[in-house]
Amino acid sequence: MESDAEEAAAGAPGAGRLKGSPELTLDADMREMAKTAAWSVSSCKAGNGVAALRDDNLDTYWQSDGAQPHLVSIQFQKKV
Repeated sequence: MESDAEEAAAGAPGAGRLKGSPELTLDADMREMAKTAAWSVSSCKAGNGVAALRDDNLDTYWQSDGAQPHLVSIQFQKKV
């Protein structure tokens, strides 16, 4: 994902677009809030945890390794 400085750069190429995901765009009235959350998963295979879920690499992913249901929990400190 782009840094705050990159997002703030007016007229920068790709502004409002998430790196690694060209099909996803952020509208002017939307903000990226994922960085302010605590992420956890119910289980994962080695190397396929939260980091793989949240990185910009389309070749990595979260893969659960445990009893169902498989859960991704996202918790914020305050209501957003």
